[in-house]
Amino acid sequence: SFFSTSLYKSYISVYPQNNENGILPSSIIGVENLASSLGFNIPGDGTNGFNIPDIVDSRKLKKAIILRKWKSKKYTTPVDLIKYWDLDQPGILSSIFNLENPPREHLQNIAIEKLTSFMSVYQHESGMITISILMEDEIIAANIANFISDWIQNYISNEMTLKATNNRKFIEEQLNKAKDDLFLSEERWSDFQKDHSIADDNPDVLLQKGRLIRNIEVNQQVYITLRQQYELNKIEELKERPVINVLDTAEIATEKSKPLRVLIIFTSTLITFILSGFLMYCYDGIYKNID
Repeated sequence: SFFSTSLYKSYISVYPQNNENGILPSSIIGVENLASSLGFNIPGDGTNGFNIPDIVDSRKLKKAIILRKWKSKKYTTPVDLIKYWDLDQPGILSSIFNLENPPREHLQNIAIEKLTSFMSVYQHESGMITISILMEDEIIAANIANFISDWIQNYISNEMTLKATNNRKFIEEQLNKAKDDLFLSEERWSDFQKDHSIADDNPDVLLQKGRLIRNIEVNQQVYITLRQQYELNKIEELKERPVINVLDTAEIATEKSKPLRVLIIFTSTLITFILSGFLMYCYDGIYKNID
């Protein structure tokens, strides 16, 4: 406990920014429902939400943390965690046998595994999510925790913007088709009026007239609906959306979190006394039986 490395803990607390249907805007979900009702699949259509613990546990985020340059008390200039943890330094066996240093990708994997052991995510019943970081340097621990908060917001915001763009393109394609269908139905109705008199009460003519009017009304309603959704998605594509509410930002720890030397010493001492008393009891009982 006295020779182990001291670790400092920093954490952030966040709430997901949800609406009634999930984290995605209601207009985007409306487009998905519209597309489903029309029998289409929007490219990239999937879940309506993002699981923050899964994002924190993702290799993409951990790799971004590993490769980022961090200020520390150990080095005068910012370094990445591979350099900070001296993973790029040759080991004893490598020096003795003159072995080549492992590739950069292998060092990244080692650093990611070590970072994983230093990260923890806890989701409370209330929905609040606490993300904790343990590091040898209290400054790096606080900076990494705050970096995770910013990275999550940027990642989800970019994904939502991409989804809004895909939805807008999909709606734009369907809108052009609906416009062409409406124009074609109007042209057919115009041609029909030129060929037939309004007073013509022939049953076949009346039937054809009803069908043409109905086609215009249906195509017109589809066009209006698609145009509304198109305008909504143009707005969603451009506006900035809050994706998480940060309740607690990470602060620099003033005391180390691990190892808990006082607790370790107290527990070890207590166990030693109990074990010693048991051994003395056994020793005394054996000798009494011999006598």
